Amino acid sequence: MIERAGRVTRAVPQAVACRRTAAHVWGLDVLEACEADWPIELTAPGHLALPGCVTYLAPLPPEDIATHKGVRLTTVERTALDCARWLPRLKAVAVLDQFARRGVDLEALWHRPFNSWCLRDTLALADRGAASPRESWLRVILVEGGLPRPTTQIRVEADGDRFAYLDLGWEEFKVAVEYDGREHHSTAADQRHDTDRREELRRRGWRVIAVRRDVIPGQIADLLQHVADALIERGWQPGPERTNRILGRIRAARRRSRFR
Repeated sequence: MIERAGRVTRAVPQAVACRRTAAHVWGLDVLEACEADWPIELTAPGHLALPGCVTYLAPLPPEDIATHKGVRLTTVERTALDCARWLPRLKAVAVLDQFARRGVDLEALWHRPFNSWCLRDTLALADRGAASPRESWLRVILVEGGLPRPTTQIRVEADGDRFAYLDLGWEEFKVAVEYDGREHHSTAADQRHDTDRREELRRRGWRVIAVRRDVIPGQIADLLQHVADALIERGWQPGPERTNRILGRIRAARRRSRFR
């Protein structure tokens, strides 16, 4: 894709790679399909009928344009802002988390033009502690489900002067949620390591809820119910209003899962 984007932006002077195409060129994990199948997303002042490209009509100030790896594209800040504005919430936050880990000042985006309450809600959910896009999705699902916002990358002392880092959780209640993706949790050795690690955390008082890849999006209602129950068992008191909100989100998630 990077080569294709470079050829297009060199051949068409008014074209600037943007959104997930730009994020990919900047090195982020954002594509949901093979690079060869992903369209080149462009911003231009007028319509461009280019094969394999999608054009968004929008003016760009010169300070929002950069060149990277031979591609003319939006700057990292403008790319983060555009992804936050135009992508669905889960995907937008995953992009913001990755940019934050690379040192982008997300606070500065709050003061950019085109701001809105919806955009600010998305920016407020960003957290540089997420180690993968699916961890970002998981955090957003829990927060939007009515649960208290979890802390990311919680450091827990382990045996032998070692430390374990939990993906996200609530230290006050010693409840953690971890995403078990295919890359690091599929082999027998990985699974033995996970079992030993979580048994040690259990001995230290932690309840760790492991989330497999197939839970998102198909089993979100069960996930919210499981985590909410664990927090309440550990002493969290959501109150009537928060409880009704959580139950409403669980019911809505169950309805959505029936239509998939």
